[in-house]
Amino acid sequence: MSELSNRRQKLFDLLPEGSLAIVHSGVSKIASEDELYPFKVNNDFFYLTGFRQENSVLLLVKGIGEEKAYLFIDEYSELKEKWTGKRFTMGEAAVISELKNVLINGTLDSKIDLAIQKGSLHFGEIKTVFIDHRAALHVRENFTVQDEKERLRNLYPHVEFKDIHPLITELRMVKSKYEVACIQEAINLTTLGINKILNEMKSGRREYELADIFEFYGRELERAELAFSTIIAGGANATILHYPSQMDLLKEKDLVLFDLGYTHRGYCADISRTYPVSGRFSDLQKKIYEIVLLCNKAVIEYARIGLTIADLQNFTLEFFTNELTRQGLMKKDEDVKKYYYHNVSHHLGLDTHDAADRFKPLESGNVITVEPGLYFEEYGIGIRIEDDILITNDGVEVLSRNIKKDIADIEKMLR
Repeated sequence: MSELSNRRQKLFDLLPEGSLAIVHSGVSKIASEDELYPFKVNNDFFYLTGFRQENSVLLLVKGIGEEKAYLFIDEYSELKEKWTGKRFTMGEAAVISELKNVLINGTLDSKIDLAIQKGSLHFGEIKTVFIDHRAALHVRENFTVQDEKERLRNLYPHVEFKDIHPLITELRMVKSKYEVACIQEAINLTTLGINKILNEMKSGRREYELADIFEFYGRELERAELAFSTIIAGGANATILHYPSQMDLLKEKDLVLFDLGYTHRGYCADISRTYPVSGRFSDLQKKIYEIVLLCNKAVIEYARIGLTIADLQNFTLEFFTNELTRQGLMKKDEDVKKYYYHNVSHHLGLDTHDAADRFKPLESGNVITVEPGLYFEEYGIGIRIEDDILITNDGVEVLSRNIKKDIADIEKMLR
C-alpha cells in the first residue's frame, strides 16, 4: 500500500461505521481590495491527498461494509491558468492523490446529500459527519469551515457532527519512514544554509543580510522553501524570542542567534544555533552557553517513550534552576522564568509547530524539537540551542547531529 493510501486507510480505521468525513484544502485569504495572500494548503488535507490546489475537498464515506474516497476539485479553466498559474485536470489530480474518484466541485453537495439525507440507504445509514472545527480555515471567500458545518447541520439535523482534526492529528504525530526521511533532508539542506551564512558572517553586516542569504541560498538548493520566517538576532536582540525587525548591525563582541529551517516536500526543519560574531566566546558567553548546551544534551538523553512534552519542560526548568543557582547567575529559584520563558519542545512535521496533542505520551515515530535557551537582557546575551530528534523504541535519534554545537567545534569552524 502506498504512503497516501496507507494514511487514508488509517483514518478510515479510526472512523466509526456509518460516518462521513469532509476535509477541505482551503482557499486564499483576502489581503486587500484586489489581492489575495498566497495560498497555503490545509496540511490535514495535504497529508491525506498530496494535493495542494485550493478549493478542493476530500470526502471519505464509511458505510455499512464499504469505504469510498472522493476528491472534488475545480473544473479545469484554461483562462484561470493564464492568470494564476497551473490548474490541474481531473486526470492529473487522480495521479497526484492516488484517488480513482475525482469529481468536479459542483457535484460535492449532491454526493453528500446522497450519503446522508434522511432515509437514504446508498451507503447504509450515516449517523456521524466529521468536519474540521477550526474557525480560521476558509473554504470559500468570507465563508469558514465553521460556517460550512452550520450550513450542513441545518440541512441534516438528524446527523451528529464531530471534529475530524483530532483524528488526523493522531495520525500526523507518528511519522512514517518516508516522513522522517523528508524531515532529515530538510535538516540536511538547512545545515548547508547555516554553513553558507557562517561563511558570510562578520561584524558590520546587518541581521537581515544573513536572513536574506539563507532564503536565497535555499532557492539554489532544490528551491527549498523556508519552514518559517528566519530569525537572525544579534546581541540583546536574541532575548526577544520572535525578534521581528532584523535591522541592527552585528557587533564584534556579540553573539548572534539563528532560528531557521528549510522544507523538503512540505516537511520542516527547525534549528537554532548561537555563534560568536568574532569567532570566539567571551568568558561570560561561554559560561551561559555551556549551561544551555548541557541542558540540551540532558533533555535529549532524558527524552523517551512514555514521557510527555510537559515532562520535558519540567525537567528543563529544574535543570536551569539548579545550574543557574549553582553558578551564581540567579539567587532565587522563582527567577528562572525571568531567564527561560518558552517551552523546550514541540512536534515537528508538515508544520513547524506540528499538529499534536501535547498531553499525549511520546511514542516511537514522534519527531520533536529540543530547544532550551537562556536570555540575559542585562548582559545582552540570548542563547538557544535547538535540535530535531526522532523518538524510537531504543531511545532517540538526533536528526540534526551534524550541525556543530560544542564550543570547541564552533570556534574551530569560525577561525
